[in-house]
Amino acid sequence: MYKKILKITAFTLIILIVIYNLLLSDFNPMFKDEEFVYLTTKLKETEKEDLKFFVETYKKVNEKRKHRRCECEVPTTYIGPYRHGRSITKMIYVLKIEREFSKNQCLKFQFLNADYLFGNKGIKDAAKFYFKKDLEKLNEDEKLVLVVMLDNPSLYNPIRRKEKVMNKVRLYKHILNKKTGS
Repeated sequence: MYKKILKITAFTLIILIVIYNLLLSDFNPMFKDEEFVYLTTKLKETEKEDLKFFVETYKKVNEKRKHRRCECEVPTTYIGPYRHGRSITKMIYVLKIEREFSKNQCLKFQFLNADYLFGNKGIKDAAKFYFKKDLEKLNEDEKLVLVVMLDNPSLYNPIRRKEKVMNKVRLYKHILNKKTGS
């Protein structure tokens, strides 16, 4: 009896592994969807972007934060229908993106596509709108403002809530200085 249960368990496990790999393989028609193909193309394009300061800073200040969404989960919100929530479809998309792309690429995608209010899509537009500078010419405080805004641009709007934003920037600076031992 024990051998039979062991065989059934092993067979079931093998079947589940095969199904899992098939679901995440390129043979799955979900991954030929126009929106998913567009998303993966955009994620591949993030390699060209130099957002090292932003990615590193964001990761350092958020490494201890609980209940933070996975960086690779955010890009899947750009795939319709937008009712996925906690569905199996969304989980499959997230697993595929995690398998194909690094967390840094997903985070870069977030910075390049986030809504920074007032019609500013992405960190480059936000730098020009809020600071009248290109991204490369921003000082550390200005860069930190854009990092702060990523999670909640309405709450940390530098035009309407300058003091709140600057308090958060000071907090981020403190965290970063503590990490580097300065």
